[in-house]
Amino acid sequence: MNKKSIVLVSIITIISVFLFSTVYAASENVTLEKAEDNVCEIALGKDGKLTKKLISVDNDKKEATLQIDIENLNDKNAMPAEIFLVIDNSKSMADNKLEDGQTRKTAVFSAAKQLVNNIFKEQNSTTIGVVSFSTNSDSSKEGTIEDAQLILNPTNSATEITQAIDSIETTGARTNIDAGLQVAKNSFKSGEDIVKFVILLTDGVPNTAVGGPIMTYSGEVTTKTKNTLNSIKSLGINIITVMTGVNSQAQPDPNGATSPEAAGKTYQQLAEEIFGTQANPTYGKIYYVTDKDVTNTIANTTYADIKEAFNNEITDITMVDYFPDDIIANYDFEIVEKANIGEVTSEVNPENNSITWKIQKLSEKEKASFKYKLKLKENYDEKILNVAMPTNKKVDITYTKGKIETKTSDVSPKIILKGDNTMAPEIIPQTGDTATYIVTGITILAIVSAITIYKIKR
Repeated sequence: MNKKSIVLVSIITIISVFLFSTVYAASENVTLEKAEDNVCEIALGKDGKLTKKLISVDNDKKEATLQIDIENLNDKNAMPAEIFLVIDNSKSMADNKLEDGQTRKTAVFSAAKQLVNNIFKEQNSTTIGVVSFSTNSDSSKEGTIEDAQLILNPTNSATEITQAIDSIETTGARTNIDAGLQVAKNSFKSGEDIVKFVILLTDGVPNTAVGGPIMTYSGEVTTKTKNTLNSIKSLGINIITVMTGVNSQAQPDPNGATSPEAAGKTYQQLAEEIFGTQANPTYGKIYYVTDKDVTNTIANTTYADIKEAFNNEITDITMVDYFPDDIIANYDFEIVEKANIGEVTSEVNPENNSITWKIQKLSEKEKASFKYKLKLKENYDEKILNVAMPTNKKVDITYTKGKIETKTSDVSPKIILKGDNTMAPEIIPQTGDTATYIVTGITILAIVSAITIYKIKR
């Protein structure tokens, strides 16, 4: 091969290497715009909401900024509930006296009215009904649902509730707690979106149940009463039981004359077979109290328990934002404003193209937010031109409000990169830096000069 051929081959080789070491660059002749102003909204029941929206598009920088908000809509001062006071009106309530001389009935009824006043001081949207129970004055109806009476349907009138409590008269000798619970359970009016309570106030363990038997302290009565308690649980109705006068030493049936199952057991042991212990209740909360503690337990402790159930915090929030493949391939993700509450992953999870936001607790009227941007990569795929692209594949959120809830949405704000995809793309070196241009230019100039000198010498 002569010298001229060698030089020519060298020139061709250098130019070929230069050409084939290039890639397509992002064209300046495209515009990034909002395609569809869809807002991704997920309702967290009545308690809150998640919102994802496109808040700005910067065409000069080829980037879109999105904001995600999670808001607790609950008002601290608005905690509606429906409550039934289920009050024992058996003979023992009227016969037993406290150290100060008042009857147990008087003390319990007075404490119940204080509880009502405490509730309405803060929660006038709550309604309260009243049920009484013992056994029917008509002995033929003993052991039926008529051992209990609906005294007052739920209302927010403290006056009406007080009058209803005062109107309760002693009607029977025995204690059909089962009937009282059933009447209350069947009398709730509101739907599932409201907190419900049964406040059971009694001074003795049941010795009859709906369907009988009567005058027994355990066995079938225990089973039936406990079954009703569990049915209340299954409906999501909260229950607080205050049982006074339950003697941990006395035995109602020491010899098993009326109930072999009760033989040798104390009143408290029998009560615990149904309601459990204070430390480990069957359902809800149970307080075994002495007469001197009646007022404080009913009026104050029970009220604190009710307020606790009104906890309007949303907890254990986990949001996962899933990106489409085309977004990940053509746009860079970057957080531009950190979350004011909780933590957001700073990078996209490559396993499922997602980011995750975790919030431990969101209080009443509290709003959590963060912002991120999607910036067009320098080297993007032409196929995305003129195509409205969703910014998320879906958004999932899991949270706790009484129970664990999971919600999802595939609604997405969309962006579009507009341009002429029929035009030849701009070609740049793969490295994309200035040094490459300089080196390449010098190389070409050197080759041209060498050729010129070669020709002159010939």
